[in-house]
Amino acid sequence: MSAHPHPRVLVCGASGRLGQLLVPRLLARQARPRVFVRQAATAHALWGDTVEIAQGSFEDAAALGQALVGIERLFLLSPISPTLAEQQLRVVAAARAAGVQHIVKLSGSDWTIAPPGHSLSGDAHGRIEQGLQASGIPHTVLRPNAWMQVGLSRIAADLHSGDVIRSQHIGAGVSYIDARDIADVAVEALLNPEVAQQRLGAPGPWVLTGSQALRPQKLAEIASRLLGRPINAAAPVAAAAADPFIAQVHGEFFALMRAGHAAAVTATVGQVLGREARTVEGFLGEELGALAVAV
Repeated sequence: MSAHPHPRVLVCGASGRLGQLLVPRLLARQARPRVFVRQAATAHALWGDTVEIAQGSFEDAAALGQALVGIERLFLLSPISPTLAEQQLRVVAAARAAGVQHIVKLSGSDWTIAPPGHSLSGDAHGRIEQGLQASGIPHTVLRPNAWMQVGLSRIAADLHSGDVIRSQHIGAGVSYIDARDIADVAVEALLNPEVAQQRLGAPGPWVLTGSQALRPQKLAEIASRLLGRPINAAAPVAAAAADPFIAQVHGEFFALMRAGHAAAVTATVGQVLGREARTVEGFLGEELGALAVAV
């Protein structure tokens, strides 16, 4: 690991939900982020001249190689797709050729990966993790649980025009994690991996969860308290399938959630950050704040 006090970090997936949280955190810690994006204009609109911008895609070997020049640490993230494993393994190979010293991979949820065979997405992430291990590059794998910003993002919209929270996992708890906590942990994994690993003790993937597994009925109780009116939980109304691959991926996620596989709670966030994970109640308080004022 380089001793440079301000390491150069390549961030893949920088313009996405997590990347937009990660980049400013790296800047605040005096790291030198370079963002690898398909559209340079998007990155420039987000960060102006505060970051280096490398335009390209994982399929463009020349652009990928150029983006990795001089890079010490790499954050590896890309959207779920049928070619996820091939794309990210291509990045790992390019990173090895470029002499990258540490990779932090944003992987799938632990329960989608182990045991294998129950999730297309989880199996792809498992292949990438195996390739990362075989590469010999020092690395940290982050396996975050369901994100509040994804799984709970519709609640405010649901309650703006009704009194029912729609959930795909009625009867089963999920230990949702705030994406801001994932970003905070990722910064430590990129900038202080040895220190963070010492705090965790046992090697292996960092399984990131919230501090409590909550059923949709409990989410409804929290929303009722925040809004001062009765809120119920119910299964979602059937909707037209999206892209068939994504529909299958999501269907597998929801089946595993309903079976209780997303309810495990770990202490990883607290061990790495020295503080408790953000709570669902705090997140919903932010999301429902405008509705509470209106009421």
